[in-house]
Amino acid sequence: MENEAKWTFMVYMAGDNNLSEAGDGDLEEMRQVGSTSDVNVLVEFDNAGNLGTRRYRIQSQGRNELVEELDETDCGDPKVLDNFISWAVERYPAERYALILWNHGGGWEPSEMDRIARLMNARSYNVREAGTLSGSQMKKTLFSTSIKRILAEDTPNMRAICSDDGSGHSLDTIELGNVLSRMSDMIGKPIDILGMDACLMSNLEVAYQAAPYVKYIVASEESEPGEGWPYQMLLNVLVRKPEIKTEEFSAEIVKAYIDYYEQANEYGVTQSAFDLSKIEDPSRAVNELAGALMDRMPDAGIDIWNAQKRSMKFFYSTLWDLNHFSGELIRLSSSQEVKDAARNLQKAFKAGPDNFVIAESHLGTSYNQCCGASIYLIPPPHDISKYYGDLEFAKSFPNWPAMLHQYHETPYIVP
Repeated sequence: MENEAKWTFMVYMAGDNNLSEAGDGDLEEMRQVGSTSDVNVLVEFDNAGNLGTRRYRIQSQGRNELVEELDETDCGDPKVLDNFISWAVERYPAERYALILWNHGGGWEPSEMDRIARLMNARSYNVREAGTLSGSQMKKTLFSTSIKRILAEDTPNMRAICSDDGSGHSLDTIELGNVLSRMSDMIGKPIDILGMDACLMSNLEVAYQAAPYVKYIVASEESEPGEGWPYQMLLNVLVRKPEIKTEEFSAEIVKAYIDYYEQANEYGVTQSAFDLSKIEDPSRAVNELAGALMDRMPDAGIDIWNAQKRSMKFFYSTLWDLNHFSGELIRLSSSQEVKDAARNLQKAFKAGPDNFVIAESHLGTSYNQCCGASIYLIPPPHDISKYYGDLEFAKSFPNWPAMLHQYHETPYIVP
């Protein structure tokens, strides 16, 4: 066991997919900085080659950094992630911990869907369905356990509906919360930073599920560019200032990410950081807006529909930016109650060092009215995910899911 460092920075690279080469590039970026006595930079990388899964304590220029070689692992299995976390915490204890989840690449291949379906004897399944599901929102699920739950539905039609739930967030968010709970128990306190080097995860429901177990979360509202996080830039900050406040480092990750892509002349880029100790007030503001909208149903359904058409959405029109959507409601609604609730929501999601959104930045004028936080707001005629009500946010603030269902029952919306 190593002596306790200031930080253990863990990167779980689920790279057994078409982003495997990007993973190699990120390792090279990390090697430009490397671990120090104060900062452990740890990586578990399952790549797409024949090297199996490897664990590293990253060193400058890669010297003597390979710590352990494992057999082939299923990087989509949360148990594999649990094992990496256990290894990292036991071998490299630290005052503070950051866990970075590096996404499942371009998605699940049809062959992977087919393998999982056959292993669990999915009902009424045929091989063509694997291609359909791998091209749906289901391709962005983080964990194979989420895929298994969808494939357990009785018919292909039911499985297709279940996969239409905001890039798998409803299912994956629950599994992610379970992983974070186990890690928090292991270290005896909340995780200092959860970083999502993955697409579309700067989401209120994700943040709320993580909040009991995590202090700060850093994630992107939009899909990420293929290169993902600029690890050299952000690790330079951490190694140079290991005493940095956690809030400040979270904001520095946002800055490094945007600076990197600005230098690369890239647009359509977003990043934000949340202080999860302050998530209750913004969540209540969402709940109050939903309540105000329900009081005006079914007429409010038309306002929601028109506000959605004019505001920023993400990934197959399942996730909406909260600030932009609220701004359009203020403009469209004739109800003072709705306008006031929408303005309160905008205040609750305003970025600032003492706020829930401690940092937000973006590249591209399309995002100028975005606050960095999205919410599930799937419009008709698409079906609301049957699993949405299982999320902790939906349980704690039931007005929002209730409003969604009333919205979908609005009789005179013509898609």
